[in-house]
Amino acid sequence: MIAGLTFQDIKALRMPRVLWSVVLSGIVISGTCWLNAADEAPQAGLRGVLPEVVPVDLTGAIAALPENWKAWGDGITAELTALYEKADADVAAQHLAITALRKRIDTARKHAADPQYRSILNVLVSISGGLKRRLDTAEAALATLEGGSDSRTAKINAARKRLASEAQALSAYLGKVNNGAGWGKYLMVGEVQSAIVQASAQGPEASLATSQSRLKERNSLADPKAREFLSRPQFASYEAAVDDYLAALAAPVVVANNPELRNGLKALLGALEDYESTHTAGSATAARKAFDAVRPHAADGGERLGVALRDNYLNYNLRVVANEAYLNKFVGQNRVESGPVRDFILGADVQGNQTTHTHVHLKLIPSGGTAQFDLIADGQVSTSTLGYTDQATVSTAGNHSFSAVKRITFNGEIFSTGPARIGVNAHNTTTGADTNMGIFSGIGNRVAMNRAEGMRGESEAIAASRLRDRVVPQYNKEVDKEFHDFNPEIAERLNALRELDLYPDAKTWSTTDSELKVATRLMKTTELGGSEPSPAMYLGRGLTVLLHDSLMNNYADRLDLAGKSMTDDEIKAKIEGQLTKLLGRDIKFPEKDKGSAPADESSIKTIVFDKVDPLRMHADDGMLILTIRAGFKQEGKEDIPTQVITVPLKFTVDMKSVVVETANISIEAAEKADSAATQLARAGVIRKKLDSAFPRREIDRVHHIKQKNLNVVTAVTRIRALDCWLGITYE
Repeated sequence: MIAGLTFQDIKALRMPRVLWSVVLSGIVISGTCWLNAADEAPQAGLRGVLPEVVPVDLTGAIAALPENWKAWGDGITAELTALYEKADADVAAQHLAITALRKRIDTARKHAADPQYRSILNVLVSISGGLKRRLDTAEAALATLEGGSDSRTAKINAARKRLASEAQALSAYLGKVNNGAGWGKYLMVGEVQSAIVQASAQGPEASLATSQSRLKERNSLADPKAREFLSRPQFASYEAAVDDYLAALAAPVVVANNPELRNGLKALLGALEDYESTHTAGSATAARKAFDAVRPHAADGGERLGVALRDNYLNYNLRVVANEAYLNKFVGQNRVESGPVRDFILGADVQGNQTTHTHVHLKLIPSGGTAQFDLIADGQVSTSTLGYTDQATVSTAGNHSFSAVKRITFNGEIFSTGPARIGVNAHNTTTGADTNMGIFSGIGNRVAMNRAEGMRGESEAIAASRLRDRVVPQYNKEVDKEFHDFNPEIAERLNALRELDLYPDAKTWSTTDSELKVATRLMKTTELGGSEPSPAMYLGRGLTVLLHDSLMNNYADRLDLAGKSMTDDEIKAKIEGQLTKLLGRDIKFPEKDKGSAPADESSIKTIVFDKVDPLRMHADDGMLILTIRAGFKQEGKEDIPTQVITVPLKFTVDMKSVVVETANISIEAAEKADSAATQLARAGVIRKKLDSAFPRREIDRVHHIKQKNLNVVTAVTRIRALDCWLGITYE
């Protein structure tokens, strides 16, 4: 195609071949002149690297602002235009535009957190989130373009400083072990330190290369004790520093703003922009490939870009936050236990009964790399006893309290428990004495009472000891069994994730003094991950689960629908099978209730999923948008070729139900139909199918969980879809 003309159009013009030669020659010559002019004109910063127009999703969000925000919207539009479209904007102007737009992000976030601006929350979050991702990557690209030999020098100096520190630490460690000096000589630690400190012209490369090779070859040493010794953490830290320093030295000297870098950055930012609008697997793969291609041409090896991408496109894509009060719904319980007392204390045969009221709950413990909490059992023990001796019978009322604490740690795969600790406060009250001394009983009883009171401190100490001896072993046994029994089940679920190719490639568990936080990422080397969710996604109480577009789409790819022909029942069975394997229990979707959905009046019997991106999901502006690329086989009629079907799902939570309904479904042909009438007819058939597949649904928002001693009521209180995140909150 030339200038919008097809070859059929050109043929229809029937221009003489000689004339066409002249025209084509002119085009080639003109193009060559344009290319030469472009080569001669120095390109400034991001000009020619950023897309040439402001991203459509940002302009759309700005246009949705209400009238009283018009001036603010006009300002942000002018700043975006200066960054993306102003041809004569130099590097200084680009930096100014980025700084101004950063302030816009701050404003949008500030007002998004204010309840009085709830009506425009979706727009503010879309603007702030979309801007942040673009500005982070653009600013990183600009810094990468401007970085030259200075960046390489800074990286070498940082690696040298780290190596000096690790070499010093290893030398100090070896000075404390037998034959440490010999190992230091073997690894040439002294030579490395000397070369670094003296900053000799030749540098420490030779000694470092020898040290590196000896560390790499430690597993081939004949002596197992030597292999074990060199595998200790001190050597691993030193080895990493050696590797980093040699890698920094080996990095080529890169000229700032070189053509290869500019072309690579243009490809990267273009692929990311395409991903923002389409969320396709192809654009994700293109972005990953472009970043790998950029790194050799960047003075810092792509370090600045890597940080921006990790925050905005390679971040965790599943996040869970649960507050302590919600967790205690599942852990907290009250127990009442009664039983006899039979003991021998201070020469008395003690008999009676006791009742123990225990409240079990958890207290979160701040931890950065694991989830930690104390399981606490607070108890009150009431006793009523009679102590029999040859001289008297003494009645005693006991009112004791205890608090047993046991630390639980979870690293994402295994629960581990610590020993229980207990504090006891014992209190006995002598309520009576009977000496059976006839007329002298009154005197005898008082004497017995006084003697019992005199021994109260000792009796309380014994009571506390007895309570510790009874509670601690029982508490250790019960809690250890309860949590250790979880481990095989967790291992089974993790194995199911691996078998289904759903095991996260990165995960972290942590706790604050009030919240449990989980973050994981499902991503392959050809895929993208998540971003930082807006604070508006968190309710601040209960349990919030956040699902990023990339998680849902990476999961959709693992459903293996591409190119498959499947019936509704086959699709349903496939998902049921995955969930059954994943959850370890039989999962069956309920059959449609009569009258709950329109009958399928279409002639469609089989769905033929496209070979590329058959199912995409995108959360934004309060809706989860499904995009289905598929054709359809009809019974007794011609097949419908591939269509692009967009189904926006809107969620509303009322007092009783979660309501799911569709809005503005669109159906377009992947390739232009023969006529508009044909496409209209096909769309009509598909709509009948969609009316049956996506009826308005009302799902109970309240769930009753009953297992063993557990009886918990939890309810969905909010569903929010904003800026590529779908959030579900339970309380």
